[in-house]
This record gives sequence, structure tokens and C-alpha cells, in this order.
Amino acid sequence: MPNNSRVEVEQQGDVSFGDILKEFESHKPAREESGAPAAKGQKANATPARRGTVAGISGDWVLVDFGAKSEGVIPAADLTDAEGNLTVKRGDSFEVAVTGRNNEGLVTLSRIKGARPRDWTTLQAAFDNKEVIAGRVTGQVKGGFTVDVGARAFLPASRSGVREAAEMDKLVGQEIRCRIIKFDLDDEDLVVDRRNVLEEEAHQVRQNTLTALEEGAVVRGTVRSLASYGAFVDLGGVDGLLHVGDISWSRVADPSKELTVGDVLDLKILKLDRESGKIALGLKQMYPDPWEETAKALNVGDRINGEVTRLTDFGAFVEVLPGVEGLIHVSEMSWVKRVQRPSDVVKKGERVDAVILKLDPAARRLSLGLRQVLGNPWDTIGDRYPNGKIVEGKVTRLAKFGAFVEVEEGIDGLIHVSEFTHEKRIE
Repeated sequence: MPNNSRVEVEQQGDVSFGDILKEFESHKPAREESGAPAAKGQKANATPARRGTVAGISGDWVLVDFGAKSEGVIPAADLTDAEGNLTVKRGDSFEVAVTGRNNEGLVTLSRIKGARPRDWTTLQAAFDNKEVIAGRVTGQVKGGFTVDVGARAFLPASRSGVREAAEMDKLVGQEIRCRIIKFDLDDEDLVVDRRNVLEEEAHQVRQNTLTALEEGAVVRGTVRSLASYGAFVDLGGVDGLLHVGDISWSRVADPSKELTVGDVLDLKILKLDRESGKIALGLKQMYPDPWEETAKALNVGDRINGEVTRLTDFGAFVEVLPGVEGLIHVSEMSWVKRVQRPSDVVKKGERVDAVILKLDPAARRLSLGLRQVLGNPWDTIGDRYPNGKIVEGKVTRLAKFGAFVEVEEGIDGLIHVSEFTHEKRIE
């Protein structure tokens, strides 16, 4: 057996695992399994690994025959891939370890996904070769956890890969993959690192996913988080960005009104940069472009009805079909008065009738007219005000050459200075 091998490890002050273990042994928490480490050079007191065979699958549990008097169960969620598909079937065989009993009294098992050292010699070899090994978290102690890796080891909280206190409680009893970062045979001092292994595996999964993806491909992902500019979607170890402009063909102002964290979506990969790891995704691209249908369904001169979706200084946008907006310019809102603010004529959310003035599907532009629906009052002015008719109106403006009188809203008539009186000349 080689002499003591040591590496630096994150600890609280100068406290060693040996000191923590002594304190732990003196208080022995109820949640920690009993059992002392093996003597130097002897076989370690490990939780025995057994060969299990899938005997059946029922709901949330996988039934496993592991050679005991009764069968054990593994949560189906522990045996699924990133897409939620079960990775085992009846008859499959693999290494398992007993983790306890559930509320129904059934033996609970965990699948072992790594080498399981059996004695100090194999532990030394795993340390020297920086191998990833399997272990089971058996308890929580000051500064971290105890882990059964064939002998009792210490897992610092900072190397556990868990940040939240609630998640740390859940770690106890779990089968983990870790690497020995401190090995001291004389003091039987073992320290393991799980965080680094998780990071390496996540990086590998990310690289594998990026390698498998292609621009234009359709992928399934889960909404992980939302922002004002879009949503981040987990594609199985790698995130892609679904920009707010690619959520729907209709205008989306707030992604949270369209999506919810946890939503599972089918998306198209719009852009992929494997070097930077950036992925642009599209949801609206999964559906036909409404402008293609617009070219077939609408024509210049058609009268349509739509909802006012936006107001700007220069006009109002109206959605005439899902995902298709047209603009009513301020100059097309009235025949008889100059419109300064579109909000004086229409309101957001209001439904209005309009006439299609210009249509360019290739440029995705649609010009609409509101005043054309009302008719041009100047076209019938002669019928309403024939020569010789006496009218009453309000003086709206005075000029050197006469006075303007409003005979109806938006229509002014002029009284020339020469038509005021026959009796005298008015300057």
C-alpha cells in the first residue's frame, strides 16, 4: 500500500474529516446509518451492491428482483432520460443498492451508475486514477455529508453540487457519482467531490446535444425561465433562446402571457453556433406564415373588420387576421379635419371597419383607410348645400379677405369681404 496521499480540499478552518467524524460519532444522528470503517488494508464496510433485474413496471415505480426475499422498487423518475422516457424494460439487469423503505414498507433501491470500490486498495486506485465512483449519501454532518463509497467519506457542502438548504436535506439517501479528492490511509480520511463530476457530466451532455442539433431541425424542449425579451428553453442539457418576436405570428408584448415555466414545446432551430453554444429557437415557425394566406384572402378595395392593437403618433395598427396587422395612417382617418392624435379617433382594443388601400405580402405591409368607410362628404356637398340655400354656422376664422364659417363638422364656407354688405366697402 502506498504511503499517505493528500490533496488540498475545501474545509472549514483547519478541521479535518477525522475531527468531524469523531464529533459525528459522539452524537450519531438518527438519520445516519450505523457501521464503522474497516481496518486499514481490510475490506471496507460498504453497503453491498447487488445485481437486480426489472420484474415489472407499475405507475411511478419500477419493480426490481435483487435476490432478496421480497422485491424492491426504484422511482421511475430515476430511470428516465431528459425527455421523460423510461430507459429500462422488463428483463433488464443492472447493479443496485438498498437505500431504505418507503411509506408502504417496500424496500427502496438505487441504480448504481459507477464503479463501487470494495476495499482500501480499490479506493487508493480510484484516487490515483481520478476515477468517478458511486456512493450513497448516508447522513448530514457539520460542514457537509457522510458518504458510503465502500468506506465512510466526507462530502463538503461546497462540493456537493447543491446550493439550497432544502435540496441538501433531499440529498441524504441518494446514490451519487463522485471523485475522491483526499485519501489518507493512516487517518482513514476520505474526502469526495460531487460538484466537479456534475459539471463535467453536464458539459459532456451539452456537447453531445450541440453535436446532434442542426439548423432547421425540430426539437422538443421545456421552458426553464422567462424574460421580457423571450424564454430560455432546456433542450436536454443545453438552453436555447426563444425570442419574443418568434413566439407567435401575432405581436407579443409580454412572453409570460403566452408561456409558462414548465411548458413543453416543439420548436424549430433558427440559428446554431456550436462554438459559443448559442441557439435561436422559433415557435411561430412551426405554423404557416399568415401573410401567405393573406395574399390569397385579401384584395385592394376590400372592406375588413379588425381590432386596434397599437397606437402611434402616425396612426393606428389594426389586426385584420391572426398575425396580420395593417396601418391606418392619420391622414386616412378623416376627410374633413386634420387628425393630430389617433387616440382622438380610435381606441386600443376597439374593433373598426376599414378599407384596404395597399397590399404587399412580400414586404408584409398593409395600408388601411378609415375615412373611406364613412364616405367623402365633399362628394355630396352640392346636394346638401345647393345655391341659394340659407344656412347657419359658427365663425371659426377671420382673414383679411373674409370669414370662415363652419356649416357642419369639418366643413367650412367662406364669406368674402365683398359679400358682407351692399351699403359700404369693408376693409
